[in-house]
Amino acid sequence: MNTPSEHNDLYDICIVGAGMAGATIAAYLASKDIKIALIDREYTEKRRIVGELLQPGAVETLKKMGLERLLEGFDAQPVYGYALFQNENKFSISYNQNDATDYHGIGLHNGRFLQKIREDALSNDSVSQIHGTVSELTEDESGVVTGVKYREKHTREYKSIHAKLTIMSDGFFSNFRKDLSNNVKSVTSFFIGLVLKDCKLPFPNHGHVFLSAPTPFICYPISSTETRLLIDFPGDKAPKKDDIKTHIANKVAPFLPEEFKECFANALAEDDFKVMPNHYMPAKPVLREGAVLLGDALNMRHPLTGGGLTAVFNDVLLLSTHLLAMPDFNDSKLIHEKLELYYQDRYHANTNVNIMANALYGVMSNDLLKQGVFEYLRQGSNKAGNPSPITLLAGLNRNPKILIKHFFSVSLLCIKNLSMHSNMSLSNVFRIIKDSFCIIKPLAVNELRPSSFYKKNIQH
Repeated sequence: MNTPSEHNDLYDICIVGAGMAGATIAAYLASKDIKIALIDREYTEKRRIVGELLQPGAVETLKKMGLERLLEGFDAQPVYGYALFQNENKFSISYNQNDATDYHGIGLHNGRFLQKIREDALSNDSVSQIHGTVSELTEDESGVVTGVKYREKHTREYKSIHAKLTIMSDGFFSNFRKDLSNNVKSVTSFFIGLVLKDCKLPFPNHGHVFLSAPTPFICYPISSTETRLLIDFPGDKAPKKDDIKTHIANKVAPFLPEEFKECFANALAEDDFKVMPNHYMPAKPVLREGAVLLGDALNMRHPLTGGGLTAVFNDVLLLSTHLLAMPDFNDSKLIHEKLELYYQDRYHANTNVNIMANALYGVMSNDLLKQGVFEYLRQGSNKAGNPSPITLLAGLNRNPKILIKHFFSVSLLCIKNLSMHSNMSLSNVFRIIKDSFCIIKPLAVNELRPSSFYKKNIQH
């Protein structure tokens, strides 16, 4: 790591935000002799309740970048699949549907993992660590972004960084999203996070999804002795403490398996809740010479499926691959072409991750549809030659046609199940069809974009 004495040095890349996206691309590119300035307000360990589950797709992408070693040394846990619960019924489904594959996910402390990535990035002499708060993008007379202005943390002085490319990866509360996109962010719900200690899971080393309550709650191991419990709180208004206690008492506690009750009671007694908003924000980037968006600053989806890090690492690998295809960073027009290719390619890479996250949340929060998805997954649903839906959840299948087929197969199964019971009615059938289209249509419109979209959003 270099500590720059003269910030007027010209860098190949300035990375704003040393979170999961920024730190990972710094770690990957640093070994390629690319001169990088990495800037963030704070480098101490963060405490988060999301970004703690890597699906197999995220693990595989880390392997492609040669960074899987960063998953070692802090008690991260393998995750082999999912278990689903609805009333007295339960079953598990493995990521590996046959002996030909050996995929697994990882449950971990997000903060510990991020510190490992940062340490790896900063161990390279080509990376300069800067503590500061970015105040604005700088640009030349033709509007090309040339770097950033920032306020240094310790001296409180305003300084500048000059770079041939500026990567904005300042997270889901990004201050610069408006400069590089037409994104519209919405809050779909909130997660209430608890840590259960010494909890014996019904299905060890699996994610657990509970569908008996009006809205879903999930848990998964994050260390050998800790289990993360995430409780969905619907709506776009953050719950107050009394709201949280009422919600947990009425809509969570009655539906917990017996194995959870003691460790759940202990967690409640600690009174250590953490609440985070769940955002949906489809990517609508504006092409601008000299700058690019990465990670949650560009695109967000509901964290129910644990697809966030799959999308982030996909983006990091795609952008890095395009940048590394250049001989150097001296051709600004070539850099701009590579940024356009990155924005186009990431749609194919992340379409299923984004649609799956919000579609599954919509289904699991719907009293009619969630019974269908439970039965569909329990039956195996590897039908008509289609890959199992677990490959979509795992972030291993990028074919949106397969996702849409599975989605409407769930709807058809709901209608079939209704026909076998006394509560069959045309109004319920109509509601299933209507709710299914209302869930999937806006997601498909946002995520299945033609590449020509980018040519309409170019800022010179």
